[in-house]
Amino acid sequence: MTNSRSKGISRRSLLWGAAGAAAALPVATGIFPGPYIARASELKKINVGWTGSSICHNSLPSAFHKGFFQKHGLEPELLAFGGGNDAVLEALSSGKIDVTIGFILRLLKPLEQGANIRFTGSVHGGCIRVVAAEGTPEVDYASLKGKSIGVSSLASPSKNFLSVQLHKAGINPQSDVEWRVYPVDLFAEAIKKGEIQAAADADPGTFLLLRNNRGFLKEIGGQDTGIYSGLSCCAVTVSKAFVEERPKDAAAATYALTEAAQWVFENPDESSLVAAKYSPHPAPLLAEVIRSHRHDVNYTANRRLRDEVAIYANDLREVGVIRRRTDPEELAKRATIDIEV
Repeated sequence: MTNSRSKGISRRSLLWGAAGAAAALPVATGIFPGPYIARASELKKINVGWTGSSICHNSLPSAFHKGFFQKHGLEPELLAFGGGNDAVLEALSSGKIDVTIGFILRLLKPLEQGANIRFTGSVHGGCIRVVAAEGTPEVDYASLKGKSIGVSSLASPSKNFLSVQLHKAGINPQSDVEWRVYPVDLFAEAIKKGEIQAAADADPGTFLLLRNNRGFLKEIGGQDTGIYSGLSCCAVTVSKAFVEERPKDAAAATYALTEAAQWVFENPDESSLVAAKYSPHPAPLLAEVIRSHRHDVNYTANRRLRDEVAIYANDLREVGVIRRRTDPEELAKRATIDIEV
């Protein structure tokens, strides 16, 4: 959910002029090739969707304020969505926005069902955490059999993630545990009351939960360890119409966001100051969260991303999120577009 500052953002306050963009333009990292800096009259307008409270969207304001979009010939309008990821997905699939950053584990089911979206790059990994109380038997995935687990939504990427981990630990995620829905900020209270024994969600919520409950809560798992530790969790996600009708602009947006993700990694303190303009969380906290994530997965779509998406798709099929008849490899091919081809 976006805070009041995000809701009040206007087009005028978000669209930079060429002079402001040029002044903020970073030195090229050499990671991706890119076009020359476009003049203001050459900039192509795109609509970028985001939620200010999401740390996973941190590359979006950084790409905007540090001139990465402008470097690649784009004039972005950042459109904040108070309804969270579902609202952004609807806007993207319907073509109201052109690009955003989305959870792969959240978007594969809509993609299987025909959502008009595609992955063109990835930006980071390791933003899902699983927590439980200190001094309890809940110490790993295998110890969660027969327990109640808190999630923010039954369709959340965190539930999908933990379902896979439980399955691989020999636990049926549909019958051997009970899923209960709570707001993230009530997880600790629910654990104290014994209503749930563990909880799973994404940062910054779970990071803040652990920080505010030191001595009571512990981290027992997450996306930065185990079988998913080397995979990206969030992808540059574009509307199907955008990438088909404006492939060069879709490629430019992807380069802008993957380069911005690398800049976030290399400049966590400065990037957190940018994100804090729109986030309800202070910059020092955001910098801590950024440093805790993986940042060696910032790249445009290619065989590596397709392979990662196929791994996720296969695992989601194993736990019943994706249909048994769906071919994970084919879904991965359909879900990703290599912008360099």
